[in-house]
Amino acid sequence: MLLLAGLLSPGAAMAFFSKTLYLFTEVDGVVLLDGRPVPGVEVEQDYHWHWGEQERSARVTTDAQGRFRFPEVTGRSWTAGLLPHEPVINQRITLRYQGRQYKGWLHSKHNYDRFGEVPGRPLALICDLSHPPLPHPEIGSFGICVMR
Repeated sequence: MLLLAGLLSPGAAMAFFSKTLYLFTEVDGVVLLDGRPVPGVEVEQDYHWHWGEQERSARVTTDAQGRFRFPEVTGRSWTAGLLPHEPVINQRITLRYQGRQYKGWLHSKHNYDRFGEVPGRPLALICDLSHPPLPHPEIGSFGICVMR
């Protein structure tokens, strides 16, 4: 470790150890029921980052047009930037409406890239409460939410 630290200039070492890790891309979504927007749906986003043993959740309620939004979630770890490993971030979006719970988005992210869930694309989701949860093999997710 000292050898590595000695090889890097102070500026290079700081940049190497302070890399931003994207744990959950920004989410813009809309909740529908039979194709119509649903206001007042509780939407919960949570994730478990295995490397950092970090678990967090956030909740929002859909607006009058059924829209919801979560900002991107980032993390930092000097060991994740230094040691080789396969990233594993389990992501979930759960919807609650009129006493029922819906599996919106279940995904296991294996990179720290911005827009890494669906390479190069932000998460723009449509979640229809009248649809059954299904696997989406093209993006490796499961649930009622699909990409717009």
